[in-house]
Amino acid sequence: MRVFSFFELFLIVFTFYAILILKGNMSILVPILCLVTVFLLEKLQGRFKEDEEARERFLRYKREDYMKRRAVHT
Repeated sequence: MRVFSFFELFLIVFTFYAILILKGNMSILVPILCLVTVFLLEKLQGRFKEDEEARERFLRYKREDYMKRRAVHT
């Protein structure tokens, strides 16, 4: 996940650089594309985090179920 953060930081810095340096249509297009990319990366990170949390809940449930069955058989 850290790779996303560094890349997002680079894109934000590049956005400001593009605003200051580029002229014409590119001065609007490049920053917008950078910001949209950052937004999409944030959404992707959120999805990865949700998947990881769901996997942890599932494993916790399986472990509790296993422990209950084990307690019943002893």
